[in-house]
Amino acid sequence: MKDDYNNRGCFVGSCSLNCWSNHKISRKSIKLLKEIKKLKTEHDTFKEIIETQPPKAIREIPTSSIPVGSMIKLNLKKVRDYLADDNVSIMGIWGMGGIGKTTLLNEINNSFEGGDANMGFEYVIYLVVSKEPQFEKLQKEISKTLGLQPPHSEKNGIFEFLKNKNFLLLLDDMWKAVDLHETLGIPLPHHQSPSSEDGGQRCKHKVIFTTREDDVCACMKAHKKIKVECLDEEDAWNIFKQHANEEIINSNVVIKQLARTVMKKCSSLPLALKVIGRAMSNMKTPEEWSHMLRSLIKMDVKTVTGIEESLFHNLKISYDNLVSETLQECFLCCAQWHEDERIPVPDLIEHWIGCGLISDFGNMGEAFDEGYSLIAKLNKACLLELEFGVRPFDDKDYVKLHDVIRDMALWIVSECGKKKNKWIVCGSDDDLKQFSKWEAGNWQETELISFKGILSNNSLLKFLSDQNIDEKGQLSIAAASPRHPNLQSLFMNCYVLGNPEVVINIFPLMISLTHLNLSGTPIEGLPKEIQVLVNLRYLNISETEIQSLPSELKELKELKYFLFRRKDFEPESSPKVDGLARISILPKLQVLDLYENTCLEESDLRILMDRNRIKAISLIVDSDKILGLLKHLPTWKIRLHDMQDMHTLQLCDLSYKHGEGLMELYIDYCGFEELLINGSVVHLRRIFLDCLWNLKQITWPAEKLPSECFPRLTSLDIDTCNFLRSLSWVLHLPCLRRLGVEECSAMEELIDHAYQMQQASSGLPTFPSLQVLRIVSMKNLVSLSTDPLDFPVLSKLTLFGCPKLKKLPFKSSIVNNKFKYMLINKKMWEGLEWKDTTIRSHLDKFL
Repeated sequence: MKDDYNNRGCFVGSCSLNCWSNHKISRKSIKLLKEIKKLKTEHDTFKEIIETQPPKAIREIPTSSIPVGSMIKLNLKKVRDYLADDNVSIMGIWGMGGIGKTTLLNEINNSFEGGDANMGFEYVIYLVVSKEPQFEKLQKEISKTLGLQPPHSEKNGIFEFLKNKNFLLLLDDMWKAVDLHETLGIPLPHHQSPSSEDGGQRCKHKVIFTTREDDVCACMKAHKKIKVECLDEEDAWNIFKQHANEEIINSNVVIKQLARTVMKKCSSLPLALKVIGRAMSNMKTPEEWSHMLRSLIKMDVKTVTGIEESLFHNLKISYDNLVSETLQECFLCCAQWHEDERIPVPDLIEHWIGCGLISDFGNMGEAFDEGYSLIAKLNKACLLELEFGVRPFDDKDYVKLHDVIRDMALWIVSECGKKKNKWIVCGSDDDLKQFSKWEAGNWQETELISFKGILSNNSLLKFLSDQNIDEKGQLSIAAASPRHPNLQSLFMNCYVLGNPEVVINIFPLMISLTHLNLSGTPIEGLPKEIQVLVNLRYLNISETEIQSLPSELKELKELKYFLFRRKDFEPESSPKVDGLARISILPKLQVLDLYENTCLEESDLRILMDRNRIKAISLIVDSDKILGLLKHLPTWKIRLHDMQDMHTLQLCDLSYKHGEGLMELYIDYCGFEELLINGSVVHLRRIFLDCLWNLKQITWPAEKLPSECFPRLTSLDIDTCNFLRSLSWVLHLPCLRRLGVEECSAMEELIDHAYQMQQASSGLPTFPSLQVLRIVSMKNLVSLSTDPLDFPVLSKLTLFGCPKLKKLPFKSSIVNNKFKYMLINKKMWEGLEWKDTTIRSHLDKFL
């Protein structure tokens, strides 16, 4: 228009005489102006429409380009199956930090994108809650997702909007239970069954959350829980390669081997694989990879970029969230065991007791109750893994630290890497060489040294003393001053090649010791120098060859815990230990454990009774006089051996307060004809009856059931009790996990038919917790039971030397339980008769 206007021509001054051009341009401008106004109107209307449209109902979350592994896919399918179930409204996804819970939640969110994948949900709302949730901010995020404007963006408006909508709420990183209605205005989830009021179908209100705490799942009343486990090795390898630069890894055989080793060091924890993988991504030579691997093994976290900030600080949140300092200390104690080591639960609890972390107890049963409670809390916080029966036919409880969690614990102990020598945990000469390189000043800060393994000749003493050693393993130069002035705990469960006594000449170098554990070390005596350990509170010399205790032990006036037991008691090779009287006079002694080792004299027991300070005692009993004193003492574990003159044993006589603190009972080569269960043996966990040739019956008060008398019995072994005719009383024991019966020649039926009929109406489940069943050399045994029984959790079965046994009393439910192992004579197996051949087919694969 401007060009046309300027080219009109015939100008007189500034005016054009070309009237036609003027008219034409005028009409064109009027027409164009109308078009502009129309476009502007349409634009403003379009703009208004855009601004008032609600956001997308399902917001895709950006995820890694690395394909998810089989574990995520399996859990994603499980989640979508639960979402399709009208009886599941709340789901909890839990697991340790860095395990992949958020990744799974992201995949759940994105799985609703497109087509019919949304399963009928009108809205999928994703929120990150975090440890300290800001509920006002979360409300704003919900309102933004739903397209709500003030005043409808508050929680009342959210409630009114969602109550008649189908929605799925995804909550990431929850640390405590949240009242969704009160804090966020979310309509409470409910089962999607038809309403009893209107007969219609309710809207789908469902919630999925992630947490590190199993307790949060319980408090949120989750209908289903999914625990996210570590990756399998192939998925772990794929993730590591992607983050560490797969091209470099594949370029060199040596690098590939080192990469595999580094990957295994991450123990299949996704966060560790990512952090450590990224740290290695620009390392192109085997030397760089080898150096980094050594740094990881030594826990030199400063060398590995991101391991502190991205890995340990992330995992430490779980530690910080523990409810008490005592629980935190109990967790850190677990790092005193070595990498990949499974810790027997009794050993761990005893260790906590010895360290004073469990101290306020009346008897050992109460102390173990607290210990099991602490383990449960650490397990629920995903800081400790629980395992049962890690080997075939093993029936023990174990705990284990994930390797990365253990590394994090040692990092916390070292004050986040500032004092890496504060604890020294090792078990080989190579470890010793590494620690020995430290400067002398570093030893001033060492508070704990723990060895477990095989050490050569004098390497241990040299490490502990830093002095010259002669050919006999003795210090040739007296120590001018202690090398470890602040060392408080020395744990040595090791075998020393060469001179086994070198480990006992070093006490003057460690005058601050409060805990000394020499269990399993092949020493034959304690030196008189032990008297310098005047602060010692805990001394464990179990499973050693010591036969005499030095008189200098009387100087250990702070000693509270003395453990001196053996694994296997042999009367001929286990003479009484000299010097035990010196232990009984120690003024602060609380726990005395001589189990399967030696007998105390009557006079020593009376001293302990008079002091009225002892909390737990374990010992061998071989006389009526000693047995008579037990009812005045808090016994913990007892072995009754070679007592021939008594016909009836009453359990209430085995410990004070009617036996309530007794946890383990072993009876062998005794003349008892009857065991009378007439005490409060609520803590009794293990019973072993061996070579009781006269034992005819085990009885209990008529007003009580066996399940009331043995509420916590977990293990029962009966061997060579030739007059016992049945074990019917074990049928309903609520906690019995192991049952072993061997060489009981009078027994034709394990569970008496008449007793079973009598108990049929009780409603009590049969063998509710039995996992290990061992029946050996029972030559007259015809049946375990004439009627089929439930074995809901049986996993391990041993059958040998039972020629008359032709049937197993399994119900068809055995096919669906947790069966794992079976050890049985082939001829016997082929001779068994089956009503249901599917049971045999199922069990065949476990032979």
